[in-house]
Amino acid sequence: MDALTLPSRLDRPALAEAIDALLSRRPRIHALMSPVAQPLSANIGAALGIDISMTIDAEEVRPMAAGSDALLVNLGMLEPARRAGILAAVATGRPFVLDPVKVDRVPDRLAFARELLALGPRVVKGNAGEMAALGPLPEGTVAVTTGAVDTVRRCGGGPALRLANGTPLLDRVIATGCATGMLIAAMLPGSRDAFTAAVAGLGLMTVSAEAAAVRAAGPGSFAAGLIDALAAADGTAVAAGLRLAPGPLDLRCYLVLGPDVADPVGLVRRAVAGGVSLIQWRDKAGSTADQVAAVRRLVAATDVPVLVNDRVDVALAAGAAGVHVGHGDLTSAEARRLVGEAAIVGLTVHSLAEADAAEGAPIDYASVGGVYETISKKNPNPPIGVEGFRAITERLRRHRPMPVCAIAGITAARARELVAAGADGVAVMSAITRADDPAAAAAVIRDAVGEGRS
Repeated sequence: MDALTLPSRLDRPALAEAIDALLSRRPRIHALMSPVAQPLSANIGAALGIDISMTIDAEEVRPMAAGSDALLVNLGMLEPARRAGILAAVATGRPFVLDPVKVDRVPDRLAFARELLALGPRVVKGNAGEMAALGPLPEGTVAVTTGAVDTVRRCGGGPALRLANGTPLLDRVIATGCATGMLIAAMLPGSRDAFTAAVAGLGLMTVSAEAAAVRAAGPGSFAAGLIDALAAADGTAVAAGLRLAPGPLDLRCYLVLGPDVADPVGLVRRAVAGGVSLIQWRDKAGSTADQVAAVRRLVAATDVPVLVNDRVDVALAAGAAGVHVGHGDLTSAEARRLVGEAAIVGLTVHSLAEADAAEGAPIDYASVGGVYETISKKNPNPPIGVEGFRAITERLRRHRPMPVCAIAGITAARARELVAAGADGVAVMSAITRADDPAAAAAVIRDAVGEGRS
């Protein structure tokens, strides 16, 4: 399993600033969108104090757009009058957001969207099918791809930001996506840049939707509750509520550490510099408050995903990327229900029987071991050895691909052998936490994994 780009960090103060600027300055937004989408966007705009206009007549659009702070160009129901109005609005030179609605289904609409791309939208927002149909976007454009996990990226450079907020109820109310485009446009005047505006607008919608969903009896009450939640929004609270979704899972060098480490943040920073690709915080005795504080510090210190052993409550409170559970902890199904689909859930597997029990479990990876004797923790089970590891891994992969890491007593030489036996990576503790140079120790493990693969 190859490592890919990890999520960038959230600049929460900048996001809070952008949202509060929208709430205080009443930006003027001209939104060109289909009639079916206009009522929800108009009501959301009014609830937030946005001065919104929506005419499509080309003659009326010119002064409306020219006097606006930003534009939303939404390609829904693209009849000739709407097309002419869009061209008139964009010709004013005001910054605009492009929402390429259903360009993957209508070739003529796709061609028009590509014309608009050449005119330099600040942000392009669409679902995966729409964004794929558009193809490469101009360098510097901010691309927002919506879905179960929303992705925001700067075209031409920089890592993607993956956001895990939202609720299925958003898909059961017409035009919530169109309204999100309007919010992104409304963020442009008060944001540091278009990337911040895109994240702030998306976050304002999805975090508010989560709040509304808690009280909703169904789609109807959710729609009304969404407007109420947006009207009550606060920039700091929205920014704090945003959750990063983990990037592609990379098990090559998986560091497990706990409160026995004198300087966890310093060690993690050095180890990540050496090649650590995943981190797990394990504390079986600390108070909840202490664990939340410790994990928050680790999350803030690195872009590498941080997991929490067993404690789902700590993971959620600290903004961790997910949890790792073992037998005697929550079941993986219970953990998944609590942390959501976008989080990482790992499971410890000691035996063939446990591998059988993991069939169909909602996990992202399995940690198989202990392979060797270890000084890092007491293990009531005898070491399984390389052949035991191989057998359990093959059992786990009988019916589906399953990322697997080996754990317990891992050294560089053992890492090479275990990767050759089927491991995607290795989980290490004392090999890094007790090393004089954690960065060098991590690099040795990572290199050994690479050698085992080759």
